[in-house]
Amino acid sequence: MNYDFASLSHSEFEDLARDLIGREIELRFEAFPEGPDDGMDGRHARADGSVVMQAKHYHRSGFAALKSKMTKERLSIDRLAPTRYILVTSAQLTPKNKNALAEIIGPSLRTPGDIFGPGDLNALLRKYPDIETAHQELWAQSTSVLQTVITEAVGKALLKPWAVPAVLANLLPAREATGNAAPVEKAARDTIFLIKASPIDDEFALWLAPKLEAEGYRVFADILTLQPGDRWRREINQALQYRAAKVLLLCRDATLSDRHVQDDLDIALGLSKELDDSRFIIPLRLEPG
Repeated sequence: MNYDFASLSHSEFEDLARDLIGREIELRFEAFPEGPDDGMDGRHARADGSVVMQAKHYHRSGFAALKSKMTKERLSIDRLAPTRYILVTSAQLTPKNKNALAEIIGPSLRTPGDIFGPGDLNALLRKYPDIETAHQELWAQSTSVLQTVITEAVGKALLKPWAVPAVLANLLPAREATGNAAPVEKAARDTIFLIKASPIDDEFALWLAPKLEAEGYRVFADILTLQPGDRWRREINQALQYRAAKVLLLCRDATLSDRHVQDDLDIALGLSKELDDSRFIIPLRLEPG
């Protein structure tokens, strides 16, 4: 995406210029507060002289206004006598424009290549995409950058381990000592089964199941596991009867009064006796009842 930088304030444009030019020439520029700048918006001081950068946000004013301003700036530039002067502007520039500015700036400008217009800045943004991401005010209306930022944020969030409550962790199958995410599969029963009602419990299931999966547990929840066209009753019964290691029962009056929840609970109670596991069913009380 090519930016015209119209969304940036003067100070935001200066910050962006310092970051881009500093990265490109591998120098750290000092930043100064808003107000009279004495001919510089960034400075890198050295024993043999200073490198001075000045940012002129003239997107709306255009080249004529920029040229007039730089003519007035010449005295300040000469007084600073930098070893290198760099001009950054949002005004559109042609090669002829750059040559004209070079004559105005004088000997402190090493080359017209040290005048950076919007085309040069966009090229640097493509070269250093992390700087583009860091300046939110620049890309706030850019769909492509927003998608990239959101995708990366979601990816990092999913990779982050979630803490399983100690009470629940003690009831779940043993974890490998190596810290691997997957539970030890001593038997076919390797799944945490959620008994819930739809749609009243869907929101909670969508919150809880990914957190358990992020910890490496296999989870069966109808809203997440079943696909359109599945024989849902058969799939639920088989998962509960042959794969459930523990059952999490969502407890509130509206859930427990659901006929399908009652059927699943009957199966789970029978399995608890069959497996001789008095803690096979773990109730999660979502509200008083």
